[in-house]
Amino acid sequence: MKRYRKYIMPYLLAFIAGPILMLTEVAGEIALPKMMSLIINNGVANHDVSYIIRVGFAMIGFAGVMALGGVGGTYCASKASVSFSADLRRDLFEKVQRFSFKNIDEFSTGSLVTRLTNDVQQVQMVLRMALVMMFRAPGMFVGALIMAFTMNARLALVILVVIPVLSVGIGVILKIAFPRFTVMQKAIDQLNSGVQEALTNVRVIKSFVREDFEEEKFQENNKRLKDMSLRAMNVVIINMPMMTLAMNITMLAVVWYGGNMIIAGNMRVGDLTAFTTYIVQILMSLMMLAMIFLQASRAMASLKRINEVLDVEV
Repeated sequence: MKRYRKYIMPYLLAFIAGPILMLTEVAGEIALPKMMSLIINNGVANHDVSYIIRVGFAMIGFAGVMALGGVGGTYCASKASVSFSADLRRDLFEKVQRFSFKNIDEFSTGSLVTRLTNDVQQVQMVLRMALVMMFRAPGMFVGALIMAFTMNARLALVILVVIPVLSVGIGVILKIAFPRFTVMQKAIDQLNSGVQEALTNVRVIKSFVREDFEEEKFQENNKRLKDMSLRAMNVVIINMPMMTLAMNITMLAVVWYGGNMIIAGNMRVGDLTAFTTYIVQILMSLMMLAMIFLQASRAMASLKRINEVLDVEV
């Protein structure tokens, strides 16, 4: 982190403000379901229109603050990530300019192009995602979990069964996906090298009638990149069906047991409505964290390749 500190310090305000502003969305997302339950339990049940209007206007106010915080947080996150990657790309280019011929031969031109473009872009994407969801996902998870246990501790035990299962599943996906992303980046290197060589020497290729050979070479590199990309993505795509299945099973269990509690008089309708929203928020926060980790696994592979360039002695 000492190496990358110099890319953070000029934009430190944006790095700090982005996650903090996103907390306003978290506060609103936690408060709105509870306010909705109050409308149902106290306003609708008692036919109190004035109460419904008062709480409704309060909800509108919360939504407005959430919108401002979300826009501000996204702007700061975008500014911080784009500025970080631009400065990093500049230093990478300057470092490559000082390379000896031996260094260039070790990396190949196509590999250096990939590291300055695709790899830096991967780091930028995961940095922006982290700044947007760094506090939002954990904050939503903790806040929704607390509210769920506050409203009905017995019913909230359902989610404690799902969380460990999802955590193990996400961990397995990450362990399998990380090395596959590394191989995929190397395939991009080979494709870029082939394209660069073909375009640079296009006159020579035409002079010696080597078009068919170059086309066959490109097709091989392109197919290898396709195969490596599919091999990596086939692991990642398991995440969404797994999360959706867990969410649907959890919601089914909550509605089933919650409905029985309402019939028995141990829970109010408004509380069950808010409770189901909190369950969705808990699972959505886990989904956000899973997305961050999955993108981070690819970004770490790219960051490793960037470090290889920065570590070269020139």
